[in-house]
Amino acid sequence: MAYFYEKQVVRENEDRGVHIYQSERGAAAAIAINRRQSTNGACSYLRACRILLEDTPDLFDCFAHGHLTERQIKAITEPLEEVDANVRREFDAIFADHTDMFENLGVRAISDLVRKFTERFQSSEKAVKIEDEAAKRYVRFRKSKDCVMLSAKLPLAEGIALAKSIKKRAKAIFRMGNDPRTKQQLQADMLICSQLEGFPPKVPLFLDVKLIMTDKTLFASSHEPANLPGYGIIPAQYARELVAGAKVDLEDPFHLTLKDDELNRRIFTFPEIQRIYTAPGNQDLIAMDSKAREFPESLKEFIRIRDSICMTPYCDGVPEEIDHVVQRHLNGPTSVHNSSYRCRFCNLAKELPGWYEKVDYSIPHSIVINTGDGRTYRSLAPPATGIVREADPQANEQPRK
Repeated sequence: MAYFYEKQVVRENEDRGVHIYQSERGAAAAIAINRRQSTNGACSYLRACRILLEDTPDLFDCFAHGHLTERQIKAITEPLEEVDANVRREFDAIFADHTDMFENLGVRAISDLVRKFTERFQSSEKAVKIEDEAAKRYVRFRKSKDCVMLSAKLPLAEGIALAKSIKKRAKAIFRMGNDPRTKQQLQADMLICSQLEGFPPKVPLFLDVKLIMTDKTLFASSHEPANLPGYGIIPAQYARELVAGAKVDLEDPFHLTLKDDELNRRIFTFPEIQRIYTAPGNQDLIAMDSKAREFPESLKEFIRIRDSICMTPYCDGVPEEIDHVVQRHLNGPTSVHNSSYRCRFCNLAKELPGWYEKVDYSIPHSIVINTGDGRTYRSLAPPATGIVREADPQANEQPRK
């Protein structure tokens, strides 16, 4: 395996005084040639091998038996590179007890799940990094063939809010059906039309951000990371400061220090907090129902937050459409249980002859999919908090006589 070849290269170069990183690059280049691949990413591949062999033996065993693909392993090890060996071993122990935790997940969903775990150990450091990156924000215009290319680096919360606002407004115009422009053209025009005349001293920015975090993370300095729909997992410390609009002291979470940086002097922000509850002792969001034929907007927002990824197993497509699991014309109810958030491709695929889906009400938002070839798959919404579903000890208690 690549790891053992790398060790051999390191030993051969130790006596010659070659730096460890130089030998790593040499081993990576040799392995890339043997694999008939570009050297781009070869060092990262070797680090993934080292993590598997040294720190995550249960993951390696699962990979060796063909239960995880190389792309899935890469998605797992990349976030684990950011933490130390003890944390990686702790994650491997969790995986040993929940070997099905990556079942039916695409590589992006797998990476988010592992990052949800690693963020617990990097909350304060990651919050500082996010603020540092915000200070490096920029907009660049580049002349291209017959057009101008625009690229930008924006602060996390403001960037998500801007993207959501433009997409929402463009989608509303597109649905009216009387505008010949595509969604992409509408979004580009929205960005251009959003420019204000002159150069005001402050830019008003209204945030519509759905931030999912536990009460312990918000009030009790827990390291359980939060989820920012449209972006993904963010550290607990940054989530607390995003809600408070100020620096939060970990030892005294109710002591706030107002931020006095250039970004806050330039932008007005108006955050709105929306609370969504889980059932006691549960990691899944509480259900809502509707008797309407179409999903009302409030229920749609709930479904978007609950599912967060395309509900078709292994799909990494961007979810865009909310629809019934059991179709409406087959008497499927308009309810949170009989709903799924999917990319357009998958939502159309489920209408093919022979494709059948049903809801398993015994498990929180579980969908059983029969693709028409005799095979069945199970789709499960990710837990709102944590990385695996833990059994509720209170639910297993016997009533007192």
